Amino acid sequence: MAKKGKKQNKSLVAALCVIAVIVLLAAAYGIFCMIVEDDKIWSEASINGVNIQGMSKKEAAKAVEQQFENTYKDTAVTVELDGQQYSINVFPMLGIDASAEIEKAYEKGHGGLLMRGVEWVEMKQGKAEKLTYAVQPTAANPDKVDDAVQACGIQDYNSMQDTSYELTDSALVIHKGISGTRPDVEALKEQIKANVSALNFQDVIQCPTAENQLTTPDFAGIASQIYTDPVNATLDPNNGYAVVASTNGNSLDTDAAKAMYESAGENTDVVVPFTVTEPEITTEKMNANLFKDVLGSYSSSAAGGTSGRIHNLTLAASACNGQIVLPGETFSYNAVVGDTTAEKGYQEAAGYQDGKVIQVLGGGVCQVSSTLFSAILYTDLDVVERANHSMPVHYVPSGMDATVFWDSPDFKFENNHKYPVKIEMSVDSSSTLTVKIVGTKESDYTVVPRVEQTDEMSNVTYRDYKDANGNVVKTEAVCASKYKPLNSSN
Repeated sequence: MAKKGKKQNKSLVAALCVIAVIVLLAAAYGIFCMIVEDDKIWSEASINGVNIQGMSKKEAAKAVEQQFENTYKDTAVTVELDGQQYSINVFPMLGIDASAEIEKAYEKGHGGLLMRGVEWVEMKQGKAEKLTYAVQPTAANPDKVDDAVQACGIQDYNSMQDTSYELTDSALVIHKGISGTRPDVEALKEQIKANVSALNFQDVIQCPTAENQLTTPDFAGIASQIYTDPVNATLDPNNGYAVVASTNGNSLDTDAAKAMYESAGENTDVVVPFTVTEPEITTEKMNANLFKDVLGSYSSSAAGGTSGRIHNLTLAASACNGQIVLPGETFSYNAVVGDTTAEKGYQEAAGYQDGKVIQVLGGGVCQVSSTLFSAILYTDLDVVERANHSMPVHYVPSGMDATVFWDSPDFKFENNHKYPVKIEMSVDSSSTLTVKIVGTKESDYTVVPRVEQTDEMSNVTYRDYKDANGNVVKTEAVCASKYKPLNSSN
């Protein structure tokens, strides 16, 4: 029994030792499995020919991407349009995703803990599983097709010769173009995307096209460029009042131009003459009619006046003589004669001031302004400014005088005619001042002034317009006058 008990004890000890060894070995193996853990790919794996064994997943992805770029960076599709070929690089549209394959290759050595040691030994002994993957690129960036097409320049192709035009001095010349085709860029983009999705880089794409219609000229816009108003002939005050030639006005009949364009064949010239409008006063009319008529005239006598008065009157008349007033211009007596100073040669003579007759420099010049006003009353020229004397004068009828003084009051009239007018003044040997308004008669009316008394010292001046038979067809009031009793003659 004692021997038997000893044998059982020895067996138990042996069994416990074996168990202990196994436990130690298992613990050591577990520790070993933990020690060999890393982030590298243990499998002998390749993707598209790139060996990724020993790489991290990130390194593997980068290596695959680099191989993809090296292989496909020059990938292009060929597009043909009207016999011309365009190469369109589509690499920016492509992408590659090998993440699933990399994950599968990474599984060896990164799965269950207890298998890691065995898989590590297999890797070291070259017995690791061999994995080979082929990953195709995909059309990952279809929106890049816009840049690809833009870069090749095909969108600029146009077999059409569009319509153009030019303006000559007398006509609009339209060069009608030739209709043609242009690439249907949107349809082309869809075809390129389809080929890229199918990884079909070999077939030549026949570019879809669309018809290009000729652009109809903007006749209204062209007409606005052409339109000019006719300009009457006039005189140039800066060039001795030489005649400035008239210019015709031009315009375009847009309806006629459009009809001519639409009826013309392609690749032809259409000539649309301008509509020419002559001005009222052409150069020929100006030269033929300039200053040919006496529109109005009046004479007043300075006989019996002092030498100073006649001298002053002659100076002022000389300043006004030959003055030309262009259409639309206003003549100002004070602006022409100016201040009647001794430096300008004026002398003292009788004149009105504050209702009295006194000696003043330039006395008598009011006879010039009054005689001019009287002559104007026989025309239809507009009287802009006129003031009567404080007392009646003897050299023109009451209501036909016009007092002036530097620098107010003034006498002004406007040339409301289409032709220039000129003032002619002269003083003869009998001291008679004559004023003529010469120009071009523009109506058949005869203008006659008429003064009506409203009371003993007041009146209104009218113009009567008479036809060829002497009938008054129009009457207009020109001015009103109010005087003080006459104390002495001017």
